[in-house]
Amino acid sequence: MIENYKGWDITLNWDNKDYLERDNTKCNFFNQKEKWIGVNLNGQKIYGSSLKEIRHIIDYPSLHAK
Repeated sequence: MIENYKGWDITLNWDNKDYLERDNTKCNFFNQKEKWIGVNLNGQKIYGSSLKEIRHIIDYPSLHAK
């Protein structure tokens, strides 16, 4: 875990060995949008290309609705 921000544990996703193995068959480049991952106490996950983007998604979820 890099930090806890408003109840979300934020970490660098590329450190996850399963993630590296999952995309290894496709290509050697990884999706920048999934570089960082935030997980709250309910298990909800959000992905972003930077720590700043993850914080922004947490602060303004309505701007990032899918």
